[in-house]
Amino acid sequence: MKYALLHTAEHAPASISAALVEEGVTPKKIHGAPDLTVADVPTALLLDPLSRPTLSVLQLRQFVQAGGAVVVLGAPDEADLPDAVPDDVVSAYVPHPHAPRQLLVALRTAYGEAAARRDAFQVRQEAALRSKELRELTRIGMALTTER
Repeated sequence: MKYALLHTAEHAPASISAALVEEGVTPKKIHGAPDLTVADVPTALLLDPLSRPTLSVLQLRQFVQAGGAVVVLGAPDEADLPDAVPDDVVSAYVPHPHAPRQLLVALRTAYGEAAARRDAFQVRQEAALRSKELRELTRIGMALTTER
């Protein structure tokens, strides 16, 4: 598995399943916010119109901050990204009807962004760990200098 694709039961990516297999993408159906997790590989979420109300903006932001990417699928009556979905969590928007090739291009973009975010997230975690270690070493050094 090179990539993970999260989707809801309302929108399984059946129209592009052969292309997903060819690209090394493993689809995973989610049932709500507890399943919205970033895998060890670049992870994208297909956010369809029916599942938008089930995931809060905060949950989407946490998913993106953890290294995920969001591809928003448009509804038939939408000409553009809806105001209810903040653009800072969106990697790509695919208007309705969702053409298979257009969806694949959006997913490739999302996976590139997810890989970069995942790397940045890991770097931030590593920096926080090193900072904690340095604080501990400084504390030990100060204690040793005051010791006779």
